Amino acid sequence: MVNRNGKRTAPLASSRSEQVPPLMKRVLLIEDEAADAVWIEQAFKRFSLDVQLEQASSAEFGWELMKCWADAPAARRPVCVLIGLTPGARDGIWLLEQMQADRRFRNLPVITFGRGAGMSDRARLYSNVVGALERPVDDVVWRQTIGAIARLSHALPDLARG
Repeated sequence: MVNRNGKRTAPLASSRSEQVPPLMKRVLLIEDEAADAVWIEQAFKRFSLDVQLEQASSAEFGWELMKCWADAPAARRPVCVLIGLTPGARDGIWLLEQMQADRRFRNLPVITFGRGAGMSDRARLYSNVVGALERPVDDVVWRQTIGAIARLSHALPDLARG
């Protein structure tokens, strides 16, 4: 805008209160089962509109993403990691070990979904695991569980900005 003296000025604020929307919380999903990843994504779209769900199809790829975000501004880092535990060489337990060994990720909250016998019990041994669930066999119960987690993620404190 230009004032009556011909000098440029900042535009006047509108009469109504305008707020910049806060940055969305970021949650990292690491799941190698495509169908489960789709269900989780749908639940987050339905119940957690303020959460940006990032996806990695393997623990190894998830670890690479996390290392990239470690040097990013705090607001860009995930506030929580969801890990599907499928037995394998570089599985979710491997990722939990990597996180414990790296001080940048030691306290990042993790929720795990176990598929193999004893996987959730193993995950509970890690201090940053805040929830370790066995994946229900019944798909209806599984969808309800994922919906509950998506609703809870809305209430996650934004630890990255703290």
